Amino acid sequence: MSHFSCIWACKQITKAILRGSRSRYRSTFQKRVSLYFTRCYQPPRSVGFSSCLTESATQKLEDVYKYWSNKFLSHNIGEADVSANYIVAHVLGHKTIYNLDAHTLLNQTQVDKINELCHLRLTGMPVQYVLGEWDFLDLTLTMRPPVLIPRPETEELALLCIETLLNDIEIERPTVLEIGCGSGALSLSLLKKCPKLQVVAVDISPTACSLTQENARSLGLMDRICVIQGDFTSDKVQLELSRLSAFPLIVSNPPYLTTDELTGLQSEIKCFEDPTALDGGLDGLDIIKEIILKAPDLLMTNGHLWMEVSHQQPPLIAKLVQDSHNDICLIEVVKDLFGKDRICHFQKKETGKRK
Repeated sequence: MSHFSCIWACKQITKAILRGSRSRYRSTFQKRVSLYFTRCYQPPRSVGFSSCLTESATQKLEDVYKYWSNKFLSHNIGEADVSANYIVAHVLGHKTIYNLDAHTLLNQTQVDKINELCHLRLTGMPVQYVLGEWDFLDLTLTMRPPVLIPRPETEELALLCIETLLNDIEIERPTVLEIGCGSGALSLSLLKKCPKLQVVAVDISPTACSLTQENARSLGLMDRICVIQGDFTSDKVQLELSRLSAFPLIVSNPPYLTTDELTGLQSEIKCFEDPTALDGGLDGLDIIKEIILKAPDLLMTNGHLWMEVSHQQPPLIAKLVQDSHNDICLIEVVKDLFGKDRICHFQKKETGKRK
């Protein structure tokens, strides 16, 4: 995201806060404003630039940062200054360089490590994979290709699920099902915020399941999560889930891009991230349809289903729900921080009371 698009996003969020039409989402919007300014936007600085990094005992932080920022820019690497910022800060043990003295001296070991990581970024590898970690809400998660990198919209999805768990579910020790856990970002953020929660997380990718477990162990949450590797739509996984108690909440960030949309993605996404975590089929709805069809058998009465989707899909999803003739109702569509319809909220109604 560019500085200008970040500013635009924050302005839209601020307008939504001031309108106050959805008071229960104010904290979500306010957190996103703070998070985006912290992560993405910092005022441009006039700092020195060396045309190359020479061998020496020490290098100034500002010179190393500007060298790689310009190097990335000349090689058409997206968000050149942000990438350089993250990499330099990471090597120095910080999240951003903007709270550091620009004249800080780096030793040769630090410069060599920065060079190593920046050369990986020059290949087009996303900065999250280069660093090997990324923040999701208040968690720092290990990242590894090709497991899908969590996006800001998914943080919003997590916040909405947390709000539902804390305010709308009266079970003392609820168990949540996540369909397509990836790095474990959603499941682990819910576990962190809800100490009595248990999670069952399903993913078709062995690599994703392994990464979820690794992140759970590093966060001390492994005892409250059960990871199932397999195809959610398969009879085997459905049988395994049916043996568990009905869930009060299901959450999913499923593949929702159309197959044609995949061809237009940035090369760093196409080359490094798992296409099966993105490709929703010809209409983008392959997995979404399966979730809508199977959710009533897995949810308890009045249970909630939260799902991230493409901004073009809510009308199609509303028709899918209507045509399914099951006990799932689409009760609201929540806009993302860019004002686009992004998150669908469903609820299972009592048999015969479906509207």
